[in-house]
Amino acid sequence: MPRPRTNSSTQIDGRLPVVVYARYSTLLQDSRSIDDQVRRCRSYAEAHGMQVVDVYSDAAESGSHIERAGVQRMLHEARVRGGSPFKNVLVDDLSRLSRDLGNTWNVVFGDLADRDIGVVDVTSGMASTDPNARITFAALGMVNDQFLQSVRKQTHRGLEGRALAGFWAGGRCYGYATVQEENPPDPEHPRKRPVIDETQAALVRRVFHLFADGQSLKAIASLLNEEGIAAPNDGGRGNKNGRGWGHTTIRAMLQNERYLGRFIWNQHKWLHASGKKNRRRVKRPESEWIRREYPELAIVDRELWDAVQDRFRRYTKPAGGRPPGTCTHRTPLVSGLMRCGVCGGSMAILARKTKAGVSYAQFGCVAHYSRGATICANNMTISELKVTKALLGALKDTLGHPEFIERFREQAQRRIGAAGKKGTQSDPEIDRRIRESERRIANLTDSLGKLGWSDAIGAKLKEEEGLLGRLKAERAKLKPEAPPPLPHPKVLVDGLTHLMAVLKSDPMRGRDVLSRFVSPLVMTPEGENPDRSYRATGAFDLSFFLDPPRAESLKTGVARVGFEPTTFGL
Repeated sequence: MPRPRTNSSTQIDGRLPVVVYARYSTLLQDSRSIDDQVRRCRSYAEAHGMQVVDVYSDAAESGSHIERAGVQRMLHEARVRGGSPFKNVLVDDLSRLSRDLGNTWNVVFGDLADRDIGVVDVTSGMASTDPNARITFAALGMVNDQFLQSVRKQTHRGLEGRALAGFWAGGRCYGYATVQEENPPDPEHPRKRPVIDETQAALVRRVFHLFADGQSLKAIASLLNEEGIAAPNDGGRGNKNGRGWGHTTIRAMLQNERYLGRFIWNQHKWLHASGKKNRRRVKRPESEWIRREYPELAIVDRELWDAVQDRFRRYTKPAGGRPPGTCTHRTPLVSGLMRCGVCGGSMAILARKTKAGVSYAQFGCVAHYSRGATICANNMTISELKVTKALLGALKDTLGHPEFIERFREQAQRRIGAAGKKGTQSDPEIDRRIRESERRIANLTDSLGKLGWSDAIGAKLKEEEGLLGRLKAERAKLKPEAPPPLPHPKVLVDGLTHLMAVLKSDPMRGRDVLSRFVSPLVMTPEGENPDRSYRATGAFDLSFFLDPPRAESLKTGVARVGFEPTTFGL
């Protein structure tokens, strides 16, 4: 049954529309937890005259961030044009929404409060719209945040104990497997010990020998890919844009001291960006590192290890270069916007050429460069000048196309028509007082239904109804809102001129602008030498030209306008 779409101030059969949000943290927890949370929230809604119109949930998701599918879908629904379809969000307790203090405050008193949506903690009965809610919610948020910090500290302490005792403290390392300890002292939390995986260890030794014998990192990666040997991160969270061995994977393997039997734990810590799921790795001081030697777990001997490290020292360029922030290379306008049409991977700067004293980047497929022809056969590079020229030319042609200009005029006409139907200006203070009066009337009516007739409640209800009538009459007397002027198509010309100026004068800012309304350019090689060329295909989201007042239209995907594929040779 489809969920009713209502304005947040509208009631359904006399009841306020609300939604339920539920979450549990890890796969080790009972998945029925969400069902229990939803059941309690539904009971609360029924008892307080509310209508649950939707349920959002996130299973096995941490409360330390808000990049969760369920909560993001709920926030998106709250931002719909014309008013949110629900009035309140019910949670079993506030920690289900978030355990991070900053995230809790931003969601409750920012994202939702800005849309006149309240949050109700069913366990305590406190609503974010109550007069003392900010103090209470801040206290609850601090408790939840402190619990999160305590869990992190206890987890780190437990892992430290395992590392000191020679047990595995998490993570993966190619060449090793783990086995559970026999007769664990705590059967509910058994620990694991590392052991050598002989099949993978043989490949590790082979890689060390190949490099010591003079093979390059890229040659070794290409050889393993040609033989069809699965890379450590194939099918996992690594190699997001493809599969196979890369030269950086080979380098990391050759410099991993674990293969010498030297295990180091606690070298890094992970920091969460505010509100984000992704983490940033930061190196800890060496004084906090835990070092352990396990000769029985060594995969390569000292002689081979030293030979490999000596070659690194002889052929690796010393660190140096310009101080941070003093690099003279320009930032290419098209950086980050191109994908390889053969393997789907990213295209990045592989070389630079200088023309008239100015350095220009040459882009190519990262998968081919790093992993070889077995993973991607696309060995072509292309100048940023050609890509930039084709992209800006396609953008200019699209904005000047008669069909697009006609759509611009139609959209402008619709805006004028919609503005003409608007009756009155909006007064935020009167609107707020009307909403508060409607809420008080609903509460008084609910009290009469539960307690029976009361002269005091009846008198108060009559007083509130009179106040509501006067407020609505006052709002009706406001002067009609003047319709906005009809935009002239010259706006398109001015907008395009300004956009082109930004793209050319400030590539960093221009790249950010382009990324908002240009889909990834798929670069597909075509033809045979000497006539090989790239075919670039993509699309523009030009809704910001068609609907200037709505800044968020850049993200909606509305009015996506495709452009004809452009072909240009090397």
